[in-house]
Amino acid sequence: MNTGIARGLGSPASQSIAAKTSSQVVPDIEICSSPLYAWLLIVFSGIFFCLGLLGASPLMVRHNVGLGLLVCVASAAGALVGNYLRHHLPVVVRMTQRQLSLPRGVVVNWTDIVEIQKKTLTVSRHGVRHSPEFVCFKLKNQPAKYGRANEAFLKVLKGAVLGGYDVVINPQDQLLKSADWFIAECRKRMSAAASAS
Repeated sequence: MNTGIARGLGSPASQSIAAKTSSQVVPDIEICSSPLYAWLLIVFSGIFFCLGLLGASPLMVRHNVGLGLLVCVASAAGALVGNYLRHHLPVVVRMTQRQLSLPRGVVVNWTDIVEIQKKTLTVSRHGVRHSPEFVCFKLKNQPAKYGRANEAFLKVLKGAVLGGYDVVINPQDQLLKSADWFIAECRKRMSAAASAS
């Protein structure tokens, strides 16, 4: 005779475990580069294809069939390459449950992030005021790989302008995402990593 308490899926203990595991599971996010360049290649290839047809047609006063067909073949190949690139965009940022992979090979563990903050700078470029939003990270440890271009950029911004952060990213320019969205996704993964450890 079994005197233990049988707990089914409707019991409060199993519901709290299910709620805990579902709140900790966040999907991996991969942010790809902009498809703008691939589309530009496709559009300009289409334009040159039409120009090649026009150059090969007998409607032109001085038509050259060979050159027109060569331009058509090259532009068709360019359009195919643009379509391939459009479907195979490189991943710029990857957010997994354990790590944040940023551009230039910077990889940061979620548990190493001490603080995330959004900073806005007002700069004037060619007489037009811009207000780029930066996402700034303070880390426990420096990232393993840190590109020279990013280091030079950070030497300028780390001082009094942004307050000496370890990693700075501009998600609007680099990822076509807002800084608020980027910070919210990072905080979800930081809390999930903190509760998992």
